[in-house]
Amino acid sequence: MQELELDGAHALLLTPEDYAVLGEADFGAPGLTATEVLGPFVRLHAFGPLLTVHDALMEPGKGIGHHPHRFNERLFYVLSGAIDHDDALNGIRGHMSAGDLGRLTEGRRGMLHQEWNNTDVPARAFILVYETDPVPERASFAVLRDADAPRYEEAPGVHSKELVGPRASLPVHGDIRLYVDSALEEGAGLDLALGQDEGALLAPLEGELTVAPGGVELVPGRCLLVAPSPGERRLLVRARTASRLLRAVHGPGRGLVFGRPLPRPPR
Repeated sequence: MQELELDGAHALLLTPEDYAVLGEADFGAPGLTATEVLGPFVRLHAFGPLLTVHDALMEPGKGIGHHPHRFNERLFYVLSGAIDHDDALNGIRGHMSAGDLGRLTEGRRGMLHQEWNNTDVPARAFILVYETDPVPERASFAVLRDADAPRYEEAPGVHSKELVGPRASLPVHGDIRLYVDSALEEGAGLDLALGQDEGALLAPLEGELTVAPGGVELVPGRCLLVAPSPGERRLLVRARTASRLLRAVHGPGRGLVFGRPLPRPPR
């Protein structure tokens, strides 16, 4: 974990050495692997409103069985394959295909959910878990379909798909202000403006990028977290090669919370 200063803001560059790879011993069944970027099993327990970030892979015919959650909300961005949602407590079922964003709201009542890959190809999802405020009374499930997500040229050579934000139709119950999947042509630049008390998570999926000021290099497997700050900041992301970048902009939440990773079962 590398601590940085970017335009007067505290930032963290995370690499695979900072992550926990969760598997059969953690979930109690084979077929699901989740790389935890932040959460209870790594040093960084919270970042703004974010409580967990997972890059999850489900093998064909596998997934995670029914288990409970309350109070928070999670976004499943399906990068490939398909995932079926089953909330046995509330009788809610749904389906997420490649390119869809699923919103799983736990509510005060809670949910008892299963996420399963019922296809014959692997499924991959990038998962954000965050606090809700206020907490909805009941659990719910909603999907922004890939075809319905707004798409636009955000800057020359930057083609963006908005998942959460002013153009997107899927509301969220936490302080996630913008969530975008951007494809950058080689040499393209993206000017990122962060307002007062806003933080950001940058997670590259493909290619090679640099972030200025500082010349931070981003490649798949690395994540850049820019902490909320009282002042406004500007970052320039430039693609050294054709690239794809996920970014989430959020409110102050809890700031940066570090702690001792929870113990894990013997592997």
